[in-house]
Amino acid sequence: MIQRRRPHILKTFKTSLPTGLVVVSLCLSFSVCYPSFAQEKSIADADELLLQGKFEAAEESYRALCKSDSSGDAHAGLAVALAKQNWPPKIIEAEKLLRSAKDKYSDNINLMAAAGFVSYVHSRQVASPAKRDAYLEASEALCKRAIKANPETVIAHQTLGLVKLAQDDAEGAVEPLKKSAEMNPNNANKTLWAHALLRLDPRDKDAEQLVTEVLADDKKFYPAHLEKARVLLAQGKNEDAFMQLRNIPRAERNAEWSLVEGDIYRRQGDGPAALASWKEAIRQDPHLPDPYQHMGEYYALRGDGEFAIAEMHNALEILPNDMQLRNALAELALRQDKLDVAETEYRTILSSEPDDPRALLGLARVYHRKARREGQYPPGMQELMEKLQNIVSEQSVKAQVIKPGAKTLQESIQLNEAEKALTQKRFREGREIFSQVINTHRDDAYDLLTIGELALNDGDLRSAETAYTYAKEISEVTSRAEQGISKIQSQRNEAARQTKLGDATWKIPEVAIDHYNQALIHDPQYPAAYYGLFSLFTKTERDDSDKAIDYATAFLEAADDANPLRKEVEANLAKLKKQPKKGKSTK
Repeated sequence: MIQRRRPHILKTFKTSLPTGLVVVSLCLSFSVCYPSFAQEKSIADADELLLQGKFEAAEESYRALCKSDSSGDAHAGLAVALAKQNWPPKIIEAEKLLRSAKDKYSDNINLMAAAGFVSYVHSRQVASPAKRDAYLEASEALCKRAIKANPETVIAHQTLGLVKLAQDDAEGAVEPLKKSAEMNPNNANKTLWAHALLRLDPRDKDAEQLVTEVLADDKKFYPAHLEKARVLLAQGKNEDAFMQLRNIPRAERNAEWSLVEGDIYRRQGDGPAALASWKEAIRQDPHLPDPYQHMGEYYALRGDGEFAIAEMHNALEILPNDMQLRNALAELALRQDKLDVAETEYRTILSSEPDDPRALLGLARVYHRKARREGQYPPGMQELMEKLQNIVSEQSVKAQVIKPGAKTLQESIQLNEAEKALTQKRFREGREIFSQVINTHRDDAYDLLTIGELALNDGDLRSAETAYTYAKEISEVTSRAEQGISKIQSQRNEAARQTKLGDATWKIPEVAIDHYNQALIHDPQYPAAYYGLFSLFTKTERDDSDKAIDYATAFLEAADDANPLRKEVEANLAKLKKQPKKGKSTK
């Protein structure tokens, strides 16, 4: 099973830990016959302590009840009370308790649901990253068994939703969390349901309504303030989101609070403050992967590629089997032109998911870029393209999300086709595809920067300049866009310099060819360099019609229609194609 990103659960708020708020429902959801009214009242008293967040007191009450427990509910309550304390020794004790009670109360649904919750807590608080999947799988299986035995098992629905969030399956989490909220509509359940909806869509209206209802009922229910801040941030109301965070007392602020604070600072353009908040989130919870990823994204936008990749690697150390996160790292490495890193990550994904279209497309793009630099495709390219074609044909109608920023499968296919066209020196086709993608994201500053970096690393300086020019008009990324435009101009200047050196050294053809090739390294679509090579292979003793035809074709692809040299090259190209083949010269 794939380990995915841990959810943004509200884990340190006293009123946000969900299981305590559903224990009463858990007890009332079954036709359990207690030996006496007195014992029933005692169970209810223990449940109330759990509801109030008095976990140690609840533990003592349940322990006393376990001595005369005939149904198993006291054991289930004790296991939950122990796990709720989030202390590894207590969690291990809860597991031992459940194992000892398993045979004696084999038909108790509460006990089964409690075991699912304890396994979930173990995955978060005790398990190593390598074993976290196993505990999540066990929790999911136990919750589903409990729900199958009794669909009214509130805690099982809720825990299943939390497990799905931990597996980065927000869509799968919505339904069980919705059911738990409908069966027991308290503020904790409503907030968790809203959280799942916001993970799918930060602008979800139903989630916003749920959060509003919770805050109208209890203005001191602080987890709802955190979700409200996320809603406001998604709506672009940065100042309101900031003030919403400040409604949460200092004693109730945790790593998630610092994470959202950093996101707000970043949206406000205060990079240093955003970094400080994310680092504080890491200090509070070093095993929360989101701050590392957000720092990586910020460093990438700032142009600090090495730092960005390092932070993404930190996140993957926490969740080594999170293929969505690994794909994000591969995309980042591809943007930063770290082809070996990107190839390694894509291959790792494919070793687990051989038919993943995102990884297949990414690896194909790596191969296209390597082919442009090395002159030939890596081994296995043909097999990869055949497999990719089959997979894409099957999934092209699914609109599967490929990258953050609403980039769909179709868009990733477009980028792959653009890179393929550029590799084959079909420059105009490649630019046209990039132009389509850029126009789709003209109002999204960060997507424009991403596309600009991709085009720049693919050697399409014109497309990169177009993307950066649009981004420059958006104030939050103006500086970064100007840096990109400056880099493009520097590469063009160097290409022009190398071309002039090539023109000046025709008497030494090897030197001239090297200068022209150096020019094409800095700008792979520099027309004057192609014209120089074309002329060199037609007008000198290094006459080679095949090479000349290739360079002429590349010149016509790269040059503008108004270029005064087009007619000359077109005429000479037509003559060359009519000539009989000559032996090839060697450089």
